Amino acid sequence: MEIKKLNRSIGLKSNIFFVFNATTSRSLQDKYAKNNTPKSIFLILFVICCGLFQWSCDGDNNNLTNNNNDSTKITSNNTELTIKSPKNLESLTIGQEIIVASEIPGDLKPDSFTVTLNGILKTKDILSLNFKLKTDSAKAGNNRIVISAWVKGKQFINSISIILRSNIIPQQYSYKIIKKYPHDQKSYTQGLIYENGFIYEGTGQYGESMLIKYKLANNELTQSYNLPQDVFGEGIVISKNHIYQLTWQSHVAYEYEKETFKLINKFDFGTEGWGITNYNDYLIMSDGSYTLYVLSPESFNEIKRIEVYDNVGPVGQLNELELINGEIYANVYQTDEIVIINPNNGCVTGKINLTGLLDKTKIKDHDVDVLNGIAWDEKGKRLFLTGKWWPEMYEVQIVKK
Repeated sequence: MEIKKLNRSIGLKSNIFFVFNATTSRSLQDKYAKNNTPKSIFLILFVICCGLFQWSCDGDNNNLTNNNNDSTKITSNNTELTIKSPKNLESLTIGQEIIVASEIPGDLKPDSFTVTLNGILKTKDILSLNFKLKTDSAKAGNNRIVISAWVKGKQFINSISIILRSNIIPQQYSYKIIKKYPHDQKSYTQGLIYENGFIYEGTGQYGESMLIKYKLANNELTQSYNLPQDVFGEGIVISKNHIYQLTWQSHVAYEYEKETFKLINKFDFGTEGWGITNYNDYLIMSDGSYTLYVLSPESFNEIKRIEVYDNVGPVGQLNELELINGEIYANVYQTDEIVIINPNNGCVTGKINLTGLLDKTKIKDHDVDVLNGIAWDEKGKRLFLTGKWWPEMYEVQIVKK
């Protein structure tokens, strides 16, 4: 025991000690071999003792090393488990069953194992590091998987993101024109709302942006508000007797009293402003990407995001928005298409092709721009559409192809 304690204190130095003494004893043996036999025998015995000392120390070192290897598996500072499947940012489909496979450093077996998807617990306290994850209730776009395992009171954890496409092939629609209404061809339409026989419209262009109200039947203007010359007006929405109007790149939204158009508040926000509509007690805003932002109407703070995907991939250029029968209708900028979006998961459920809607014979000495402007008459179940600098507004019926 005394020898082993000494070896722990000097470590590898014992190797040097052994070599030095072995060499010295060998030289002494050669020197006294002929003339001093007893001394030679003594030195030989000394060499043997040193060898036994080294053997004892090595054996104790080997035992200590093996013990350290075993404990390192649990006491290591590395607490990140390896996720072998799925791959980070792997593109999959909603409803697809995913094999989640992971590995703990040192090939340890878990005492418990937990998987969450977007913060929702999917499994708990299973003892296998492989798990079949169902994605039926997942959302389109980015989804976060967090894997956590416990081994003897120590947690090993890691996370990845997967991208989910919609599992729905969008229903294709065309249209039928029911009625035509006059529209001011000087209005660069950015937002459109119908209420009780009146149209509220937000218009764009620097120096020309306005909030206006007019009669649907004859385009008679009843109210207007001019935005500052240095902002480009965008989408509008009515919420709790207030009107909110976005600006394009000024990162400012205006809040008005609905009845008087009196400006009562301004909000800052971090993205571009394109379209906006209602969503339960919140607002939903587009910024020209495939992401929709759910906002608080009291503060304009972001509550969450909705990523919009069809069965192929993300659907971008989302512009003017309107909530119709619980779904979001969105103009796709620079196209004649409106997509229908499920706000609960971001999946595109339908696409409306509105090619040929504009009657070009009505265009007189003025440019026209793209389709943009969706208004819904909830009581009458009527859908109104127009575009930027268009001379007419159209009541249309959507028809399945």
